[in-house]
Amino acid sequence: MCDCLCDGSPVEDKRGLYKYNARQWETSMLHAGCNQPLGCLAAMCFPCCCAMYLRYKALNEDMSKYSCCQGFICPSITKCFPGQDDCPWCCLCLEVTLCESCAISATRIYVQVERQIITDPCDNRIIRFNNFMQILSCVCNILAIFIDGLDALAALIDLIADIVYCLTQACMQAQTFHELKLHPTATDYDGVSGGAITQQPKMQQQHPAQHHHQPGNFNAIQQPYPPQQQQQQQQYYPPMAYPPQQQHQQQQAYPPQGYPPQYTPSAAPYPPQQHYPPRQ
Repeated sequence: MCDCLCDGSPVEDKRGLYKYNARQWETSMLHAGCNQPLGCLAAMCFPCCCAMYLRYKALNEDMSKYSCCQGFICPSITKCFPGQDDCPWCCLCLEVTLCESCAISATRIYVQVERQIITDPCDNRIIRFNNFMQILSCVCNILAIFIDGLDALAALIDLIADIVYCLTQACMQAQTFHELKLHPTATDYDGVSGGAITQQPKMQQQHPAQHHHQPGNFNAIQQPYPPQQQQQQQQYYPPMAYPPQQQHQQQQAYPPQGYPPQYTPSAAPYPPQQHYPPRQ
């Protein structure tokens, strides 16, 4: 139960709609009431009117792009509804009146996919808590039919579920309105257009002398190795601090100079030579 309510992971994407998400919402649903208080208050009081206005703005005021729930919710069924091309305003009015929650969610998903916005984990927790409260309210009302004494509990849970839904849809519409107000079109994000990303951004390569290690800096992996000349200087043997080879040989020359000592004959004359055998 706790994992179901507190899990912030995105839902399973079977259609590949969120494959190239790269941006974040300008405000999360948790802070949408503070960052866009008037939009949140208007969505609480007039949810259907705000849903129609946001869909019109999300489509860049071009109702020729309209389809029921924009094809994100039960596309095999919603595409069969008549009048979507001939009278889109009437279909949109029926959509937000009969399926208010689906219409609000469809507008948000359309903006998210078109502008490549990452799903915020806190938003998923809020949405899942709201869905849980609606299911709990439905279950309690069914049980109150067969069990006496559960009417009061079911009515209390109904009230809590309605309050949770009112706050959730208001924050969701305020979040979408804040995004559309800051970026009316998908091309207003620093000149980068929306749609599928066809090429991954390249890492900027810095010069080795300009590289500084920073936590989380992945560009460090892309740094080039030092030049070959520097590697040879670092691996040079013998080290440059050793004396030159010529001086080394002079200091350790063998045999040393002056060895062996030269024999110098004495100044005194040798004795005269005698014949042998001696003469008579």
